[in-house]
Amino acid sequence: MIQVIRKRGSLDNIKKYFLNGFLCILDEAISKQFKRIFTLIILIFIVQNNSFYSQTPSYHHYNANDGLASSTVFQIIQDHDGFIWLATQNGVSRFDGKRFTTYTVKDGLNSNMITSLTLGMKGEIFFGNYEKGINVLINGKIKNYFNESNGKLDFITFLINVPTIKNKNRLLANTRGAYIHALEIDKSHKLSNKVINIELFTLNKIDTLLDGRTIALTNKGLYELKNDIPNKINFEENTNIEAFCLTNDVNGGFYVGSKGKIYYIKNNKIIAVHKINVGGNNEVSNVLRDKSGNLWFSVLNKGLYKIPSNSNEIINVGSKMYLQTTNVNHLFEDNEGNIWVGTYGKGVYCFTNFFLSSYIEEDGLSNNSIHSIVKDKSGKIFIGTYNGVNLFDKNKFEHIKKDPESPLTEYIHNIKVLNDVVYVAGGFPYYDKEKVNYKGIKFYFYNRPSFIRTKNGLNIFGTTGNQLRIHHNFFANKNTFDNLFIFGDSAFSNRINDLYEDTQNNIWVASTIGLCKLSNYRLIRNKANWDKTFFTSFQILKSRIRAIYQDKKNKIWFAGDLGVASYNLFNNSILEYKSIKGYDLSFSTSISSDKKGRIWIGTMRGLYLLDGNEIICLNSKTGLTTDEVLSLYYDEEKNIMYIGTSSGIFLLNIKKFDEFHHNPPEIKLVSIRAGDSIYTSAQDLVFEPDANNVYIEFAGLNFSSPGSVIYKYKLKNEWRETELNFLNFTSLKNGKYNIEIAAKAQNTSWSKPIIVSFTILPRFVETVWFLIIILSLFLSIVLLLVLWRIKYVSRKSKENLIITERINELKHQALSAMMNPHFIFNSLNSVQYLINNHRTEEANDYIAMMAKLIRKNLDTAGNGFILLSEEINRLKLYLDLEKLRFQERFSYEIISGEDVKIDSLLIPNMIIQPFVENSLWHGIINSGNKGLLTISFLFENIEIDSVISKSLIIKVTDNGIGIKQAKKNKNEDHISKGIQIVEERLKLLSTKMELPKPIILEDLSERNSNYHGTEVIISLSPPMYRDISIN
Repeated sequence: MIQVIRKRGSLDNIKKYFLNGFLCILDEAISKQFKRIFTLIILIFIVQNNSFYSQTPSYHHYNANDGLASSTVFQIIQDHDGFIWLATQNGVSRFDGKRFTTYTVKDGLNSNMITSLTLGMKGEIFFGNYEKGINVLINGKIKNYFNESNGKLDFITFLINVPTIKNKNRLLANTRGAYIHALEIDKSHKLSNKVINIELFTLNKIDTLLDGRTIALTNKGLYELKNDIPNKINFEENTNIEAFCLTNDVNGGFYVGSKGKIYYIKNNKIIAVHKINVGGNNEVSNVLRDKSGNLWFSVLNKGLYKIPSNSNEIINVGSKMYLQTTNVNHLFEDNEGNIWVGTYGKGVYCFTNFFLSSYIEEDGLSNNSIHSIVKDKSGKIFIGTYNGVNLFDKNKFEHIKKDPESPLTEYIHNIKVLNDVVYVAGGFPYYDKEKVNYKGIKFYFYNRPSFIRTKNGLNIFGTTGNQLRIHHNFFANKNTFDNLFIFGDSAFSNRINDLYEDTQNNIWVASTIGLCKLSNYRLIRNKANWDKTFFTSFQILKSRIRAIYQDKKNKIWFAGDLGVASYNLFNNSILEYKSIKGYDLSFSTSISSDKKGRIWIGTMRGLYLLDGNEIICLNSKTGLTTDEVLSLYYDEEKNIMYIGTSSGIFLLNIKKFDEFHHNPPEIKLVSIRAGDSIYTSAQDLVFEPDANNVYIEFAGLNFSSPGSVIYKYKLKNEWRETELNFLNFTSLKNGKYNIEIAAKAQNTSWSKPIIVSFTILPRFVETVWFLIIILSLFLSIVLLLVLWRIKYVSRKSKENLIITERINELKHQALSAMMNPHFIFNSLNSVQYLINNHRTEEANDYIAMMAKLIRKNLDTAGNGFILLSEEINRLKLYLDLEKLRFQERFSYEIISGEDVKIDSLLIPNMIIQPFVENSLWHGIINSGNKGLLTISFLFENIEIDSVISKSLIIKVTDNGIGIKQAKKNKNEDHISKGIQIVEERLKLLSTKMELPKPIILEDLSERNSNYHGTEVIISLSPPMYRDISIN
């Protein structure tokens, strides 16, 4: 990555002495006219030799140690996908910018000695074997195309494709000095081989022009092949050009490399001739006209050269790469404009980033560490290094000397050019200040890290002790100075790195512990003084500041350890930049700007160009040989940015840099490996279940800055970045995958992504059918378990129900049996009442009737249900007994609906009598009026749980005092035992049957205030009554 322009130390003097001496001899030996001829010859020799420079642009070098198949490269091409292919003596290598992939006889080549390459019309690549015919690469596989071993085409040195009118491949192959063979597939789909005869031992190469003509280059001129017949091209100037190589010019002409000359030919006329005299036989073996108009050429076994566009100057490009005695086999320009140079034994070189060139110690620098760069009015460049000062003038470096025998070797901090004087700040341990006149240039050296000469004539020196020393005379006694402390009022370790006076006469002081602004200069007691301003609220400005720069927009820029900052002189605003768009600006060392007003920032991580909201980075991945940028200087006249680094000085041609298009790398799929198979297609691949480990290799093709390429991929709607050019997915689940992959290089946007689509088939256990089977089995088992559980629960429920019913039945019978003692208790009370009132006859009748009633109770005591007719008869006996007791103070009536069949309906035993008794004793008797008791049996349709049910409604209605008044007359402790028993019995039945509460008590006065009495409603749903006629 080096540009070198070198002239041998005393070459000019040697030539001058040689010429003078030679002319003296001529004065005595030959005529004046003859002397003029020889003088002209010698002058031409000198001019020609003065045109040679050792200048080299940025480049990458690859050989066998980097993975290249061989360090001997015969030819280079670029395929339709953008990959670089290199024919070598040990196979073919494909290059993606980072990795070489090599193909040999193991991959299908007929031999490993591949001398030529050409592209087919459908993307095929044809390989010319030196010994064994031709191979072709189709769909990722190498096949034999032609292998003739009977002597017709044993040795192929050149191979081109000249398509037919129907755009079919037609290969022309030749061996130097022999015949041309035309190979194509004929109508019978067989390969035909036609021999085109040219004079034996004259053919050097075949090539094509932009207008489609095919040219044979021979030792006896150029021949155009028309219908496979060679026709010699005659030029008026020279019909027998010894032609070795050819390159096209975009203007319709072409260049031909010959012995000692390069001809430019257009319209069959020789337009111009470049004379070549670099040594050896001067045979121009390769020539290339690049897109920028530069003419690259090689001379057999004498290296590589370039003639810049619109120039006749010959630049020895190969000298820095030690190619002076190396044979260059091929020159090629890729799609990016990079120049590839294939050599014999030294690998391949890729020249790139032509906006950059560099100089290092081998070119004359005294040291590669460049800390300061300035230019004077005459165009001389002064360079401060770790080892003295260098003068760069007329493409030559000089190491400045203090005296003829003592070159400066001190560390140089800073250089300034003021009024034709070069001020050099450095580490000079043996003197404080010194004046040196070197070749008419005044140098002022001083042992301080920084210096400034103000507009009012003050000489201000920065020290390492937190102070400025102000001298009114540069060479005044070192003890006669004004002293100004920057931070505080005392000396301590604080180095003043840079000093700058802006357009408003402010002095800016960059120090180790931060920035200080000195303004409002004045003399106090004949001592220089300023107002100090510090910037403690800004992190960057209160840390180490290394350099200060003012741009054309009146902004002062500061480069420091934590980043860069700017100060606007118009409004005193400050902006700090620690990073911009992800680029870290810490450890900044220098700042400059170009004629477009763009800011260039040198850091220890590279060079950054700040252009509005955009930022561009240059570092070791994009053309520089190092990331450490130490100093910057912009030459507005030449539009060149000088970049001082730890690895030499770089010259950046800003015009070429701006013309360089930072296009994103083109992303290409290399291969997909799944299981034991390898695929080169990216769409709709289907993998077996066991091939679920998928390896995807891809390449972002960028040959100018291959080390800066990064990638991102999207899986499951999430982008992830990686520096690797492959993805390795293991144990992927079955399903369809669409993976997007994109690439970007430094200073480019992301490329358009490629999509890799594939499907991993499921194993049988992952298919829907397997899930259906498993689900069916599961559901079957669950169903069986549920059915078993239902049966089990049903059986248990039935068992429990039977037990519960039996218990409830026993409870019901027990409660029913409790009615008899209750009845007897009440009846005995009635008998006692009659006897006490001397109503003996009535007592006897009562006892007889009671005995009859008891008999009925005893007959039904063991029954839970009895016929409604029997219940009515028993009620009549009871009511007659009570009428006897109360001397006909009430009457009763029993009503049955027409649809109520009293002889076939079973109802719970003895559920009505307690309510009848309660109506009499607590309702009618207490009213003091003639009472009426009504008992009715009717069927009604009642909704129970949204189901209409035919229920037997039993109503016991009286015209007594009513519920409310009865409650007032009762003792608080009184309990109607009979009613409680009936309620409990019916609750048992209701709970068992899960029916609503069957008994309702209502005070008739709530319906109508003119009425009084009580109505008891007993609702028996079908489970609580039974119709034996149906059974």
